[in-house]
Amino acid sequence: MEKPADRKNVKRIAVSVEHVRGWGRRVCEGIADYLQSHPEWRISMFEDGLPDKKTLSRFDGFLWCVADERTALALKETGRPVVSLFDEKAVKAMGFAHVGSDHDACGELAARTFISHQFRNFAFFGWKGLSFSSYRQARYCRALKAAGFRCDVYLSETIPMSRYVGRHVWRERLSPPPDERAVGRWLMRLPKPVGVFCANDLRAWQLAEVCRACGIGVPKDVAILGVDNDEVPCLFSNVTLSSVDTGMFETGRRAAELLDDFVSGRSTAWDTRILLKPTGVVDRQSTAVYPVDPPWLADVLVYIRSDVDKSLTAEDVVSRVGKSYGTVENAFKRVLGTTVQREIMSARLAAAEHLLKTTALPITTVAARSGFRSVQYFNHCFSNRHHRSPSEWRSRN
Repeated sequence: MEKPADRKNVKRIAVSVEHVRGWGRRVCEGIADYLQSHPEWRISMFEDGLPDKKTLSRFDGFLWCVADERTALALKETGRPVVSLFDEKAVKAMGFAHVGSDHDACGELAARTFISHQFRNFAFFGWKGLSFSSYRQARYCRALKAAGFRCDVYLSETIPMSRYVGRHVWRERLSPPPDERAVGRWLMRLPKPVGVFCANDLRAWQLAEVCRACGIGVPKDVAILGVDNDEVPCLFSNVTLSSVDTGMFETGRRAAELLDDFVSGRSTAWDTRILLKPTGVVDRQSTAVYPVDPPWLADVLVYIRSDVDKSLTAEDVVSRVGKSYGTVENAFKRVLGTTVQREIMSARLAAAEHLLKTTALPITTVAARSGFRSVQYFNHCFSNRHHRSPSEWRSRN
């Protein structure tokens, strides 16, 4: 039984959990993680939209997916702080706080990923009317243009955020796009091979389904990259889908932390916006391709990244190809502008960076999983690249 002092310190928080499955599961896990160290929180979860006004008035704050103006108005009328996990016009108009993904950074990372895979043809697959799709598209196209490339774009007809959320987030419907035939015709017209960045993982799943129906090879002809690392669409696909990891666990935790600052009176900046950088790309089958000649070089690049934890050497790579060391080394220099050993090191360091960002694994484990035979050598190589130790780099990122 709570003591009077305990009741006084209780913070009653309402959380919308219509999005508890899919990408939202990780958000909820982040909220729950924050909750573990804050026993004064009393969480009420709502699965079926907004409760009535009387119920809303009982809460000190809200963690909510504000997807439409009606929801925004109802929450605004409570006079309590709101942290939204969606960044729509209604959120900005009401002056709500927002914690979410840095869409610009997602688009930039997608462009760098496909360029590093040696693609020369690029496309974007998204929606009209959804702000996250528009932001990601704009930065992706800008980054490609700055690198000297153009981007084909396909956007389905305008869809309101509230309808998108109701159909695909709350109900988690993985269904082909209604304009499937038009998407298929667009895909057939694209120059191949092409790297297609999709607005999110649902869009990536839909594109993979259209490719399958049209007999288009993934990733040989069309490489697909989504966003959010939602394991349901990414893994329940004929070809597993690569995705930009937006760190949804941290999103949930930061949202809860921000709301606690508001409810506790530590901050009155109720319109605070926090945009979290993506932690990296989770590579799966849909981007396991390098459209370069000769074909054996493309296979080698996939091999290096798929076996990065095996402490590969340049000799291992040459042995796999079955060609002379000089032939392999010359191909790397001519086509990629690098050497076999540098490419192996680049893959190792990229793997290490992702582990440092997304896990709390000890540095010795990160080194081993990234293919380094000793932690001392790992520290030396990492410091040469980033001018700081792995531990310092982790704390900054």
